[in-house]
Amino acid sequence: MHVLLLAETLPDAERLASAWRDAAPHTGTEARAVRVPGARRASAGAPSQGGVLTAPAGHGTGSSGGVLLAGSAIPVGPPDAVGPQDIGPAHPGPTAPGPAPSALPRAERAALAEVAAGADVVVAYVTRLDGETLHRGVVVEAAAAAAPHAVPVVVVTESSEVSRREWSTAGLSGVHEAVDGDVARVARTWTPGWAR
Repeated sequence: MHVLLLAETLPDAERLASAWRDAAPHTGTEARAVRVPGARRASAGAPSQGGVLTAPAGHGTGSSGGVLLAGSAIPVGPPDAVGPQDIGPAHPGPTAPGPAPSALPRAERAALAEVAAGADVVVAYVTRLDGETLHRGVVVEAAAAAAPHAVPVVVVTESSEVSRREWSTAGLSGVHEAVDGDVARVARTWTPGWAR
């Protein structure tokens, strides 16, 4: 069994890999750092936008307005502009659930996808999983790299602020809060008995 462990810094990824190997010594692990340009570091713990919650891009508050619920804006009413020009193949409608597109440069994105293709599970580590880290950063890159190969993606975090519906829609197979670094429990969950 091969596990790809990703974090924003290589030391975090290596600590995660070491804890995983301690719990499942017959598992091959590979640790990598994934830094997305412009992404907020999840380990910094700073609230996004200086503590002000804003609507996601593409959800303006124009005439239709919106409702702020649990940190995300839910559009209310019809879209701002709907007409005959919005019907047909050029406007296929909403996309299916899945990971957000990668923000990595093409070469880095391809290299990460190639490594993910050889893994049995991809594990991403963030200190806090919230609306921003779910949609930008190492979690998105893990899901985007693994999705074409149908490799499950698991997030290990100290604190999760997103619902099961939100993280499963983002292409994740599991989210585990590892209190006091209890990675062994997560490794036992995602590693077959023969690899322990």
